[in-house]
Amino acid sequence: MLQMINVRKLYHKQVILDIPSFQLESGIFWLKGANGSGKTTLLKIIAGLIPFEGDVIFHDASLQHQPLSYRQHIGWAEAEPVYPPFMTGNDLVSLYRNIRNTTGNEIAPLLEALQLNNYIDQPVATYSAGTTKKLSLVLSFIGNPALIVLDEPMITLDAEAFSVLCRFIPEKRRQSGTSFLMSSHQAPNAALLQYTSILTVQAGNIVL
Repeated sequence: MLQMINVRKLYHKQVILDIPSFQLESGIFWLKGANGSGKTTLLKIIAGLIPFEGDVIFHDASLQHQPLSYRQHIGWAEAEPVYPPFMTGNDLVSLYRNIRNTTGNEIAPLLEALQLNNYIDQPVATYSAGTTKKLSLVLSFIGNPALIVLDEPMITLDAEAFSVLCRFIPEKRRQSGTSFLMSSHQAPNAALLQYTSILTVQAGNIVL
């Protein structure tokens, strides 16, 4: 269970998020909201990427008091990922495995399904935007995190990659009990993603 307690985030003294209390059980959740509503800010807070007031607790680990333990349970993929151009895909996979202290090969099926094996030894500078996006999604699965947070996971993906991702998410949910929290301006496909619920960021808070 994910629990948010008195979470507030301000930019230039303007309150972007003000969430007194929120709990999210396990499942597949789709986050929606208007441009500027705070969707990406909320996801970055949950992923442990930006400072904020209050606290987020997941798997009994407090982000404010046990940040390393908390982050070990969270996978993350940016809407528009940027990596050091000189690093190869394999370099990044190795880095993420070291961070998550894992030697598992759980991403092999996803690498193959997204046809990334032909690019994995090449520098990221040679990747298209779509290939970089695919790599970011693969990296978020490393270490079997209990919660995978995906910001706009469908943008820049071709139709085939979109179908692969929609198939892998519910499959991962069934096999490992992994929860997913995703944002997108595109309407979720219930048949493909089998999502649990839609959440809305509205007036700085989360509405079920």
